[in-house]
Amino acid sequence: MQIYVKGEAKRDIAPDQITASVTFHEHADTYDKALEKGVALVKKYFDFIEENTDFKATDFKTHAYSIHEEFTTNHVNPTKFEDLDKQLTKRVSNGFYFTQYAYLEFDYNKERLSRLLVVTTKTEGAPRFHIDFGLKDPKAYQRGLIGEAYSDSRRKAETLAAAADKHLRDCIRVDIDAPNRGSDMGYDMAFRKSARFEAAGPSIEEQMQTIDETFHPDDITVSKSIETVWETSD
Repeated sequence: MQIYVKGEAKRDIAPDQITASVTFHEHADTYDKALEKGVALVKKYFDFIEENTDFKATDFKTHAYSIHEEFTTNHVNPTKFEDLDKQLTKRVSNGFYFTQYAYLEFDYNKERLSRLLVVTTKTEGAPRFHIDFGLKDPKAYQRGLIGEAYSDSRRKAETLAAAADKHLRDCIRVDIDAPNRGSDMGYDMAFRKSARFEAAGPSIEEQMQTIDETFHPDDITVSKSIETVWETSD
């Protein structure tokens, strides 16, 4: 008789990495003006961050960038009697929109994070800001759970063998990240924690103190599953 079971293990781990993402938007009547204003906005922000924190402009990496034109379709009143049964429209440009997405990653450090957040609120035309708390190497933690998942599968197999009045013998097969499970595909989405920040205060130091007292990111749950096959005897 063979017994097929899935062993599982999980552990809550404090985040050890921060990803800070910023989104810049600018609008102008022409493509060239949108590009000029957008580049100036990004450079101004990076320069200000470099002057007031220990981050460098080169620490920010751009992962998306676009300039596109948007339009509005307006209805036009007919000017001739024969046009009354026609639906006349006119396409009007709303101008050009500049968008740039940038991010930086650094080891978890609440003081560096709080200064970055506060300084960002001090910039003119501050960009949209988003924070992700994560793990630098989640797969390393998963590998550490394989032994616990195996022990869990053995306990389950022993229970099933006893219920069938059999004796558990050897594990003859172990599948780690078995096909068609898709266990790794959405893993980052499963464990990443996010926070949006908006603040205003009289000084950088006071705002940093407020963040230090109120920012408490959740632990990240890391899990691992394996599939095993056990043989039994009478």
